[in-house]
Order: sequence, then structure tokens, then C-alpha cells
Amino acid sequence: TRDVDSRLPLFTAAAESLRWDNMERIYDNNKPAIYEVDASTGLSLFMLAAVGPTSDIESVYNLLKKYPADPTLDIKRWARTRDVDSRLPLFTAAAESLRWDNMERIYDNNKPAIYEVDASTGLSLFMLAAVGP
Repeated sequence: TRDVDSRLPLFTAAAESLRWDNMERIYDNNKPAIYEVDASTGLSLFMLAAVGPTSDIESVYNLLKKYPADPTLDIKRWARTRDVDSRLPLFTAAAESLRWDNMERIYDNNKPAIYEVDASTGLSLFMLAAVGP
């Protein structure tokens, strides 16, 4: 679940510079989040963990080791995949009640999004599609 800033728990832990022994438990329960970027900053998880004077180098190292992302691609991916409301393309399509024949291509290119909740409403994908405009 996301917090009021649309942050996943693992990103909140990284932003608070938790030590690895504490962050590892959160990571173990939120592994899919490693492929996301922070909803507030657009940074990868390891990048967010590295920011600030109290960052834990062991956390940064382990997060980078688990998902060695290219930081320049992360910023480009954030800009390309989220709209101004931090909404993923699949959620935008669901909110606009697109027909399945139009939505299927978006779904095929954004399958990991089905495990997310909408950044604007907090609803799951199927709930957002059911509500409609």
C-alpha cells in the first residue's frame, strides 16, 4: 500500500535512510517495488537510498546489487511512463474506460502495473475500471 505521497513502503524506508538490517525485512515483503521509481522524486530505489547525509551505504549497495538499474534510463522511464498525476498508462486507460480492444496493447506493455494501485485514487486497476468516468 502507498502512503499519502503515493510512496511504496520500500521507498519510504529508503527516503528515511533506514539501515540495511531494517530495510531488508521491508524489501523481503515488497520485492516487486525494486522495479519501480519513486512517485515523489522519480528516482530509483538505490538512488533514493543514497540521497542525504545519513544514507546507509550498505542499503545503497544491497539495493543496487538486487536491481542494477541504469540511472539515466530511470529518469527517462519515469518521464515516459507516468502522466502529470503520476498515473501509469494502464491506470489512465482504465480511468478513461477504454474498450478492451484499445486497452489490450497498453496492458501487454505494462503488465507489472496490475500489482499497483492508482496514484490518484488509491484504487486497484480492476476497481478503477469498474468505477469509470
